[in-house]
Amino acid sequence: MKKAFTLIELLVVIAIIAILAAILFPVFAQAKEAAKKTSNLSNVKQTATSFAIYINDADDTYPLGYRFTPAGNSGSWRWQYSVSTPLGWMGPNYAQGQAARMAQDASHWSNSTAPYTKSYDILTGTGLSNTDVYGIGENPTGRVKAPAHVEMAYNGLLHAYNATGVVQPSTIPLVWGGRGQQNTIGNSLTVPALYCPNDISTGACIYTPGKPPQGVQPGGYMFVNGASWWAYSQGVNWAYCDTSAKFHKLGQTRLPNQNDYKTDPNVFYDAQGWSTDQTGNRATGFFYTSNDGGNYPYIFRPDYQPGVN
Repeated sequence: MKKAFTLIELLVVIAIIAILAAILFPVFAQAKEAAKKTSNLSNVKQTATSFAIYINDADDTYPLGYRFTPAGNSGSWRWQYSVSTPLGWMGPNYAQGQAARMAQDASHWSNSTAPYTKSYDILTGTGLSNTDVYGIGENPTGRVKAPAHVEMAYNGLLHAYNATGVVQPSTIPLVWGGRGQQNTIGNSLTVPALYCPNDISTGACIYTPGKPPQGVQPGGYMFVNGASWWAYSQGVNWAYCDTSAKFHKLGQTRLPNQNDYKTDPNVFYDAQGWSTDQTGNRATGFFYTSNDGGNYPYIFRPDYQPGVN
């Protein structure tokens, strides 16, 4: 005759299973998060390598960070706008899918480097949610291509800059998780950006050590991302101009204290990793000036040398 488990024995077994689950589930979650971060780091590294090949083919010049709009006798750079990715994916029912706009968007880094990156998938933040910036979804009427899901951003202070002018390539970000804890559907952005609002006849839109481009103030802007900056483990991955890549923690100091602008793109963060103003209001949907009160977002400057300037 088989002996059945007593109620006490069953309760003990259940309790042991519950204890083991409580111990193991966080470990599994951490392992999953680490795997996502590692996968994304690989994407960032591949993107930087692709950029290096592009630069070599472009006479040591970095790709353009903005689309150019012809107007009058010259034209202007749309430094504050994002660009459809891939080129014209939504089709001719939308301005971004029409020939005139596509001719402008083609020179933007997200599209000009496509022959080198080979796949828009490497611009994606592994395991992150997707946000609909354009408000048209994944499959608008007339769509001609699948939209990319983009977390990657390009350092716009390198826009059209000569690679020989980068003083310390191992410390200057080239591409990074500049959209934070989200992918944008069919949309790429340059972060930070050079502030070049004038017609190009007033001067070149290019990083100028010691003063802003085109003689206007300020020289550079950081864009807020509408999400926490903590894409993975309280930070993002980024790659430098020498193509090395690593994970970078952000917002290690919380309000009301400030983060060091020489190591962090933003000064203020809340407890969830969102950038804020000094009173704690989350910064969403707009841009703000350089975090050090100077001409450019500090750590992205091509002539920045940690411990020197």
